[in-house]
Amino acid sequence: MVTERRKKILIVDDEPSMVSVLKRHVSNAGYDFDSASNGQEAFEKIQLDQPDLVLLDLVMPGMNGFETCRRIRENEKTKKLPVLIVTALRSDSDSSSAAACGANEFIVKPVDGAHLAKRLRHHLGSPFKL
Repeated sequence: MVTERRKKILIVDDEPSMVSVLKRHVSNAGYDFDSASNGQEAFEKIQLDQPDLVLLDLVMPGMNGFETCRRIRENEKTKKLPVLIVTALRSDSDSSSAAACGANEFIVKPVDGAHLAKRLRHHLGSPFKL
């Protein structure tokens, strides 16, 4: 018998309140989630249990989002993993830098739940997989 499981999104942000908001949006869109509070923790979690998509903040202690995204893209196992930057940074140079390190999208905080759900479905399709 084939069972469905929900696709999982890794939320990477050092602000607990933002993680809480993103968890709610992701859950409402029908996806499972895990979280990490910095880039190093995120990279370790990705290696152990590869999520289906990463929501990644840019400004974090230790390994920032730019470096985390670069490391994801440099790794053969994760190079095609969708990475959506979710940040309070708004400049064109930040958006360009995110694209240069391999991010699929650049979403500015505060995040609209309906918009995020639309972007998740664009990259992942249905929240379920066989």
